[in-house]
Amino acid sequence: MLPSIRQRPLLQKAQDVRGLPFAFRPGPLRAEELAQFYSDALDKNRANKVRSRLRDDLVDNAKIGYLFKGVIYGNRGTGKSTEINRLLEEPAIKQRFLVVRVDALDELNPQTFGAADVLLLICVKLIETCRAHCEQSGEAFHECFTILGDLHKRVAPWFPALQDREQVTTIHGASGELNILQLLKASVRVEGQRKMDLAQRRETLSGLTESISIVAQVVQQRLPDLEILLIGENFDKEQIPPVLLDETFVQYATVLRDIPIHMLFTLPVPFVYAKGQSLVFAREYRYPVYDVPLFDSNHKREPKGVAALQELLQLRADVDAIFDPGALDLLLFASGGDLYLLFAMITTSGRLAQYRAEDIPGSPPLVLTEDAATVVREQLGVFRNELGTSSTDSTDKTTWEAKRDRLRRVYESDPAAIVPDDVLYQLLRRRAILFCNGRGRYALHPFAVEILREQFRNDSSFVYRGGGLDQLPPPPA
Repeated sequence: MLPSIRQRPLLQKAQDVRGLPFAFRPGPLRAEELAQFYSDALDKNRANKVRSRLRDDLVDNAKIGYLFKGVIYGNRGTGKSTEINRLLEEPAIKQRFLVVRVDALDELNPQTFGAADVLLLICVKLIETCRAHCEQSGEAFHECFTILGDLHKRVAPWFPALQDREQVTTIHGASGELNILQLLKASVRVEGQRKMDLAQRRETLSGLTESISIVAQVVQQRLPDLEILLIGENFDKEQIPPVLLDETFVQYATVLRDIPIHMLFTLPVPFVYAKGQSLVFAREYRYPVYDVPLFDSNHKREPKGVAALQELLQLRADVDAIFDPGALDLLLFASGGDLYLLFAMITTSGRLAQYRAEDIPGSPPLVLTEDAATVVREQLGVFRNELGTSSTDSTDKTTWEAKRDRLRRVYESDPAAIVPDDVLYQLLRRRAILFCNGRGRYALHPFAVEILREQFRNDSSFVYRGGGLDQLPPPPA
């Protein structure tokens, strides 16, 4: 049986450097944290009303009897998961939908999963969510055991972990249901993709689709006032090879299309653009979450983007009491608007400030520019290394020369440089190029600008126009 996941503590606003790890934990805001820590400044800056559009499209489709199939996409650290959590707290959504959540990183094997794993996980989580909802309402989900037993027998031939374990299905009552649920979840988390021929694969997917349809029908009968909304999270993360996404969302797209429930998935920007009409999601139900630019198209400071990030930081920390102004400015611009990176650098710089204050009597317990600069240089090195091409990464065969040339052309505003191809997609995937708005504007991450400055230091034809880390002091001798 899989161990239960311990619930993490709620965020706490930081009053000093010791409090930074508890205020800037990477990850989306939970429902209980939204009131205190959510800032709509980023959403206003993007100006495309993603959450409002999602809410209205979901509700309107449900009203007219259509199944909503949508995708939300954006770079890492743009706040997609927090926007989803915010959406699910909307009264119009809570009153109308039973929300079923599946997580590609936590509940699947992100390196090997296939369409069959995704479908089985959907089916299991649907049963689990309905069971929990009935328990909260003081009702019994009498059909649960029968459904689980039938599902176990149906999928056992294709999932080795379920074979020779028929004895599990003979355990009656709540403990037996939990045993089967845990076993099914473990099979997709641990095993992942199995080797099947095409006929086996089609038979598996057909059987699983039928099982989900039966479960969905039973759930709708049990909860007639709610419709089912599936949220597929973290399918956009770098750990997942594009070929796995291709099988689930393109090759077998009709399988997802035929499941009688509403769906919203997160997917990577390059994947959504590259697959175009092949995706299961109609164009009108694709919702971009743009990067918040800190520099404008002329590589000058973008006041609105900077102010949006500053507002978010002020909700999580007493910034005037913790950060030297130059340090906070350096960290903010070095992040390029990537919240995940920004929070990680803030936490690490707080640690360094704490250690310095302990080691040097009289040293201020603040994050100074020297602390921020140490972290930024370290992350610039990581960024540089990840931008290269590795023989161990089968998804990236783009040479460094091609990447460097494209970065320079985007930086110099060459219109042909933003026409999507494999090079642009790889740079988007590495977050070296930022996805700024729906009008085709791409920009370079400040780390990428710094790398260009390094690469072309002796090239007189390269002109630095701004957009880098001018605040970064020289490294100590």
